[in-house]
Amino acid sequence: MVTPTPTIKMPGGGIARRPLHFIILADCSWGMKGEKIQALNYAIADMMPHLSAWERDQEQAQVFIRALAFATEPRWHIPDPTPVSNIRWKPLQPVPKGLTNMGAAFALAAEALAPGRIERRALRPALLLITDGLATDPPGKFEAGLNALMAQPAGRAALRLSIAIGRDAQSDSLNKFIGDPTVPVLVANSTEEIANRLVAASLAVSRMSEVGADRSAVARRLFGVQEGVSSRIFDQDTII
Repeated sequence: MVTPTPTIKMPGGGIARRPLHFIILADCSWGMKGEKIQALNYAIADMMPHLSAWERDQEQAQVFIRALAFATEPRWHIPDPTPVSNIRWKPLQPVPKGLTNMGAAFALAAEALAPGRIERRALRPALLLITDGLATDPPGKFEAGLNALMAQPAGRAALRLSIAIGRDAQSDSLNKFIGDPTVPVLVANSTEEIANRLVAASLAVSRMSEVGADRSAVARRLFGVQEGVSSRIFDQDTII
């Protein structure tokens, strides 16, 4: 039997909000140049107010954003967990001749979710992978990076979503990242659909604070979420 996590009081008598870490893994390969990267930047910037508005309605959850840009090599675009209300999105830029190597990006995200880097009382984190192409990792590198992510308790427990920009981008690699056959890859075939899929992803992230936070249940609600559903936070939602 798991002993419930004690309620933590903030100075002044309030209840401390529980962190919900949201990491965006954005494809910045050369194939994303032009309209795709512009649409992605617009859509991510537009998603932040949705998450911020949801957070304001919560009593116990606080969303922290990080972003990782990847091409041939990954790099942190927003390296530190930043409250969503403080985010002022700085546009991503495509890397000239950059490839779509995902494994190293997964390994870098794994480091951010290692024990001691994420709070014991945090809600299950969420990772959103956005790409317009197939993985181009050298042999074994994709699997090594994904294994590093899954080796972290927070990585295994996370809601892992993927948006494929263009139907040709949907691949077995994205399904492996998600790791749940009931969770669909969200396909975006137009600029407008990129924004719509990101809003759907933000709604899914918010549902991670509901009872149980089951990934399959979240997936079933991606495209039919009813507004006005109250969110409650329980001890079984933690990653520990």
